Amino acid sequence: MTTEQCFVIPEDAVKVPAELEVAEPAAPQEVKTSTLPDNKTLAAFGLFILLAGGASVAVRITYGELAPFYSGAARFVLAGLVFWLLLFIRKIPFPRGQALLGAALFGALSVGLAFSFIAWGLVETPASTYQVLMALVPLLTIFFAFFHRVERLRWQGLLGSLLAVGGIAVVVGGASGEGLSLPHVLAIIAGAACLSEAGVIAKKFPRSHPIATNAIAMTIGAIILGAVSLVTGEPWVIPTQADTWIAFGYLLVFVTIIVFLLYLYVLGRWTASGTSYGFVVTPLITIIIAATLAGEQITLSFIAGGALVLAGVLVGALLPSKPPRPPEIKPASPGAPTVSGEGAD
Repeated sequence: MTTEQCFVIPEDAVKVPAELEVAEPAAPQEVKTSTLPDNKTLAAFGLFILLAGGASVAVRITYGELAPFYSGAARFVLAGLVFWLLLFIRKIPFPRGQALLGAALFGALSVGLAFSFIAWGLVETPASTYQVLMALVPLLTIFFAFFHRVERLRWQGLLGSLLAVGGIAVVVGGASGEGLSLPHVLAIIAGAACLSEAGVIAKKFPRSHPIATNAIAMTIGAIILGAVSLVTGEPWVIPTQADTWIAFGYLLVFVTIIVFLLYLYVLGRWTASGTSYGFVVTPLITIIIAATLAGEQITLSFIAGGALVLAGVLVGALLPSKPPRPPEIKPASPGAPTVSGEGAD
């Protein structure tokens, strides 16, 4: 072996592993404030809006024979049984630990408390007005997300909330002569708040299978609604009219089962605030159904107030905010000390 061969260093010995190489600083990318989900999720989102649009009209139809809390408890009991059956047939794993706690909280908020408020509020509130009030869900979601330190509070959210409150005042004020009850309106807003909080809470816990989540949520919600029905002394009867059975069947199959599955499916693949935008479009479907099937009068004050509410939601929740500009990095002059510790041996 020659002297030169003794001091020859193999080429592969001086190669720096890829994980130790210092990468070039990447160019700053534009921060997206809102990203749309894939086409399959958008299709589920659209079906969720269409089916949910007739829910409030069907609920008010069932009130012809069924008491509010009893009606809600009955359909959630039956829907819960369907989900438990699917859970066992498909051998879906039962959530445990934090996932189980999240599903229980979701059921208590989105089913038990929310529908307790909504069931009572719909007794004296037209379906179209109810759906306009439920358009507040995206705005309320923004505030709850800020409270839970999930998102920052933006000035658009504050401006949008003022517009929405003004729109609600116009709707309620214009309908005051028609017997619209302020306590029932406030109850619906409380129900919207519960739904908003449930959407944020669901994102903070480990995600479980939608069927398992719904089985737990429906069971807890039915227990809460049934307890409220017993405390208030509601009669538990079996309906006899065909219209009641049709409306109840629609609520059970298309709303309580399919809509809840679609909601959790979209929520698992999109943001909580993005999913809540469905409550903005749903009033358009409800107004058409309510005017056609229930004969509800659509007044100018309702149109003006509803436009203000939707404008508030558009400004506060849908318009993207301008992302903060990244700090400018000035190139260091030759010989100037570097900020980072690279090469500081």
